[in-house]
Amino acid sequence: MSIFIALGDLHEETKSLSRLKKIQAMYPENDTVTVFIGDYIDTFGPNSGFELLEKIHNMNEADPLHTVVLMGNHEQAAIDYFENPNNTAWLRFGGNETLKSEVNRLGGNQGTLSDREFVLNKRRDLINWVKSLPLTYQPGSKNKIVFTHAGLDLTLKNPIRDTNNYDRLWMRANYWYDPNSWGIFGRNKLGVSVVTGHTPNGKIMGRYSENQKPEKFESNHSPIYTIQYPNEMPRYLMDGGIGEGDPKILGNIGVFDGETGLLINALED
Repeated sequence: MSIFIALGDLHEETKSLSRLKKIQAMYPENDTVTVFIGDYIDTFGPNSGFELLEKIHNMNEADPLHTVVLMGNHEQAAIDYFENPNNTAWLRFGGNETLKSEVNRLGGNQGTLSDREFVLNKRRDLINWVKSLPLTYQPGSKNKIVFTHAGLDLTLKNPIRDTNNYDRLWMRANYWYDPNSWGIFGRNKLGVSVVTGHTPNGKIMGRYSENQKPEKFESNHSPIYTIQYPNEMPRYLMDGGIGEGDPKILGNIGVFDGETGLLINALED
């Protein structure tokens, strides 16, 4: 049995890694893989920066066979800004705080460089690593599961292959809902489970076609949520809401059996 431990949308909450170690210790099998599904930076506060990103990078470097790290939309927005200072969108949803915090963490910018140039020079290797991160992870053919940050375009003939990069990073309702029945959860035509993050699960609302399952309402609580119709593989929504700023929230961790694609254990706030 192949085991996949998934977590994401940690937004600089380094304490989440201590919880991860406890889960990893429960599954010491040689083929267990930890999958980070994006959004490691940006907290809109003074404790932001690249500390968590650096720790995850070190984990990946130390054990690349058992540590998969995917790109999130916050990482992509940061890369866009570092590559072109005119791409300032990142600065408006956490990047400004992250940039200033990283400058302070690195000892401050005492010269004439801008914060952007200072961090780019000091963190070039880390930024280049982020640029190389994949957007989707689908393990070998024996496993019935796929991971991406935001979603897949399930209207396509082959969503895993053909979904564009923007949608993999930014999709919300277009992934959750039937394109012909807004607010009705769509169906998973894939023969595999899909694991995503990106939107705090408490903010997601929706109904099932013909009320086959209870309606989902908005909530202040964001445990792992599953969208699944009878005789279909599930879609697991993982974002536990760390980005909302509650210091008590450390995020969701899901444990999946790769051969069945099913969630077999979870640690949730």
